[in-house]
Amino acid sequence: MDKKTLRKELVQKRDLLSKKEIEEMSILIEKNLFSTSLFKNASDIFIFVSYRSEVNTHNIIKTALSYNKNIYIPIVDPKTKTMKASRLKDFSCLEKNYMNILEPTKESIDIVDPNKIDLVIVPGLLFDRNGYRIGYGGGFYDKFFASLDMEVNKLGIGYDFQYTTGNIEHEDYDIPVNYFLSEKKFYIL
Repeated sequence: MDKKTLRKELVQKRDLLSKKEIEEMSILIEKNLFSTSLFKNASDIFIFVSYRSEVNTHNIIKTALSYNKNIYIPIVDPKTKTMKASRLKDFSCLEKNYMNILEPTKESIDIVDPNKIDLVIVPGLLFDRNGYRIGYGGGFYDKFFASLDMEVNKLGIGYDFQYTTGNIEHEDYDIPVNYFLSEKKFYIL
C-alpha cells in the first residue's frame, strides 16, 4: 500500500474515535508523559498544538507552562515547508493559521534558536519500532530535525494503534524519533 493511501486510512481510523475516547486516551497519555524522566528533565520543550482527532496536547501545553517549562510552538511556512520555534508564554496567545491549526498570534511570535530545545514532541499517523513515522507528508519535522546542530530527544505521541512492530518504508532523509508514548505504553525505539 502506498503512503498516500495508508495516510488516508490512518486518518479515517483516528477520526472514528469518539470525543470521549479521544479525551480519555489523551488524559492517559498526558499522565504517562508527565511521569517520564524525559519530560521531568526537559526544560525547553517543542510541542505541536493538536487539532481534529490528534492526541489533545492543549492541556499538556497548559500544564507544562504551569510547571515553568519553556514551551515552543511550531510556526510553519507552507511555501518552504519549514518550521520555526516560537516561545509560548500563554495558551491564550494562539490563533488559527491557514490550516486551522493554532499558532502564536503575530503580536506574540517570539522566534528562538531551536538548538536550545531539549525535547521535541512529535505528531504522526504511524510510528514503527525503529522510530520511523508516517506524518502528513509535508516533511516539516524531518527538515526541522535536520536543521538542528545537535541531537535532541524526539518523542512521538499517539494512540496505541498508531504504533507498529513492523517497519515503515522510509527515505534516506527521514529522521526517526527516539521514543513513542501512547495511552498504554512508553516505547524506547
